Amino acid sequence: MGSLNEVQARQLAGIKALEFGWGGISKVGRLTGKDYKTIKKGMTEVENGGFLDKNEKLRKKGAGRKKLTDKNPQILKDIETIMGENTAGDPMSNLKWSNKSTYTIANELRLRGHKISEDTVGHILKQEDYSLQANRKTLEGRSPLET
Repeated sequence: MGSLNEVQARQLAGIKALEFGWGGISKVGRLTGKDYKTIKKGMTEVENGGFLDKNEKLRKKGAGRKKLTDKNPQILKDIETIMGENTAGDPMSNLKWSNKSTYTIANELRLRGHKISEDTVGHILKQEDYSLQANRKTLEGRSPLET
């Protein structure tokens, strides 16, 4: 089952439930951990010949979890405010970076009432063309302490 997509796994569960006959849904549910409704849907698809074409998508367009910035656009505004004071960049390229870590930015956003993780902050910053690399000396050369 691990190498199948969700439609294939559902239909295989439906086939096995049909093979078992009476009590097949319960048996397949215990074996696979799939819900009754999922197995029943797989059975219906198999009985009606509703197999997926190779060019057909698994899910409808627009399906899946919505982005946090779509659900709450205020987060982008708050990140811009936080980053506005601490943004540096290279005028020769469009590279921007900040001296704040994603952890610090996430904590500031939490103080403003947003529920957000450091990883999500990192993804948003990448979308906004910020570089997530550590600060390094660029023009001065190496420190005498470095070897």
